[in-house]
Amino acid sequence: MSIIRLLSFVCVCVAVAASAEQVTKLVTFDGATGTTYKWKDLNDPVMGGQSVSTGHIDADKSKTAVWDGEVKIVPSLKAPGFCNAETTNWFAKFADVSAYTHLLLHVRTRTPDYRGYKVSFSADTLNVQFHSFKAMFNISQANVWETVSVPFEQFSNDWSAYTGRCDTKDPTGKQHHCCSPEHPEVCPTKKNLRDISEVGLWTEGVAGKFHLEIAWIGAGNVT
Repeated sequence: MSIIRLLSFVCVCVAVAASAEQVTKLVTFDGATGTTYKWKDLNDPVMGGQSVSTGHIDADKSKTAVWDGEVKIVPSLKAPGFCNAETTNWFAKFADVSAYTHLLLHVRTRTPDYRGYKVSFSADTLNVQFHSFKAMFNISQANVWETVSVPFEQFSNDWSAYTGRCDTKDPTGKQHHCCSPEHPEVCPTKKNLRDISEVGLWTEGVAGKFHLEIAWIGAGNVT
């Protein structure tokens, strides 16, 4: 059994029906070449926080990743911290998804009321964690597998390290910006979608317990 951690801006996202031929997989947990990667946990204790998360891959049965944890208040900030799970294969070459409009996640949860879920991907950067493109997503119901779609136009690489969002202002006064016609410089480009080198999952900016199961992450066109 593999362990996700190496032993160690507001988006409207909807559930969609997508057939297999409409989806290009970026990440799976079934051992398939080209979509199976090593993962690690990085939680906010590195910043003086108290959030915790653990994960494992259910390779014998459902071949899914299971991620559990709790986002807690960072005492020094008096604000919720984060949990993060991300791929660790340096210079990985993920599938080209530049022909698609949406990132897709096939997921299930016992905690649909948790509202801090985010997904990220990195491309054309050496600082893959904090220069990633990030967007929020929600899950509509408990204990049901659903495919959640996140438009690529809702991803931004100008997100706050305090909240994980692109529509907030830091305590330092720095205003962050979401992808928009007014701020195209923060939007993922077609080249970025061809050059994805890292994928991450976050629970961030909202305190609470979470449970997330992930069958795959991919991309497709949603109308």
